[in-house]
Amino acid sequence: MAPVVLSLGVITTSVAQESQNSENPQTSQSTESTKSEESSQDNELSSAIEEGIEVIDIIKRDTTTESALDSRLEGDKEALDNVFAITQHRQNYLLPFTHIKNPNSAGNQDLTEENVDSKEAKFQLSMKLPLYMEDTGFDGVYFGFTLTSFWQLYNSEVSKPFRETNYEPEVFWQKTGDYSVLGYKFNTFQVGFNHMSNGQSGLRSRSWNRIFASIVFSDDDDIYYLKTWYRVPEDEKEDPLDPSGDDNPDIQDFYGRFEFGYGRKIGAFKMLALWRNNLDFNDNRGSIQLDVTYPMSDRYDLLIQYFNGYGDSLIDYNRSQERIGLGFQVKFL
Repeated sequence: MAPVVLSLGVITTSVAQESQNSENPQTSQSTESTKSEESSQDNELSSAIEEGIEVIDIIKRDTTTESALDSRLEGDKEALDNVFAITQHRQNYLLPFTHIKNPNSAGNQDLTEENVDSKEAKFQLSMKLPLYMEDTGFDGVYFGFTLTSFWQLYNSEVSKPFRETNYEPEVFWQKTGDYSVLGYKFNTFQVGFNHMSNGQSGLRSRSWNRIFASIVFSDDDDIYYLKTWYRVPEDEKEDPLDPSGDDNPDIQDFYGRFEFGYGRKIGAFKMLALWRNNLDFNDNRGSIQLDVTYPMSDRYDLLIQYFNGYGDSLIDYNRSQERIGLGFQVKFL
C-alpha cells in the first residue's frame, strides 16, 4: 500500500503547483523542477520496494503450496496417528526375477564362480518408527531399518541359497520443512547415524558406519533428494581374519560419498532415479539405479528396476554390476 499513498501525495502536490503557476507564471520553471525530482524519488522508492518484494519471495514460509511429495507425507502423518502402525522408510519391493551380468559368489560358502546363477530374486523391506515425537507435526527422532536380500531362487544345484543379505539400521532426527525457495518446497531434512552390514564374519564380512545428512525438496511435478555422509573411521586390521578392524577400508572409493535422487510422474508412470558418486575426478566411480513403476492397484505398483555400477550389495561394493529386474512394490510415491 505504501507506493499508492506516495503516488497520491505527488498528484495532490502537482495540482496545487499548477494552480499557483497559473497565477504566477514566474514560478513555472521552479515547479517543473520540483515535480521532476519528486517523480524520480517516487520511482526509485517503488523500484526498491519491488526489489524487496522479489527478495522476500525467494525464501518464504509456505504451508499451502502443493508439491509432488504431499500425498506420501500425508500418508506418513495418518499412519503415525495410529500407535500400532509402522511406516515405510525406503521402498518395499519384491523382484521375483532379476538378471545380473557379473554375480559375485563370495557371499555364500556353497557358491562358486562356476555354480553361481546370473538369475536371482531380490527383495527389500524397509520401515521406520518414532522414538520421540514433537507435540505437533511429525518432527522427531526415528529408528529406521532396511533389509535387502539377493536370493538364488532358481539355483537348484546348491539348494537355492541367499547369496547376500544387507542390514541397515539407523537412528535419525527428522524435521519437516515449511519453506519455499525459488518455487521449490523443502519437504524434509534428516541427520543421523547409519550402520550397514552383511552379517557375515571372517573374509566375507562387510560393514561400515556413517553420520549422514539428507534433504528432500519438490515442486508440482518433480522430487529431488540430496544426501552426503561422513564415514566413522575404524582401525586397520592386523590380520584379514581379525574380527575387529575395518572390513572394507576403500568402500567410499567405490560406493561413493554422495547421492542424488530424482523422481517424476509421467502420466500413470512414476520414475525414481538414484545416482551415487565418489566425487573423485581422477578415478571416478559410482552407480545409477532407475526404478519405473505403473499402478496395479491403490496399494501396489508394477516395478522395473535397473542398476549399473558399484555397490549393488556390500559383497559387491568394489565389483561393477549390471542388473535388471521385474516385480512389484508397495506404493511409495
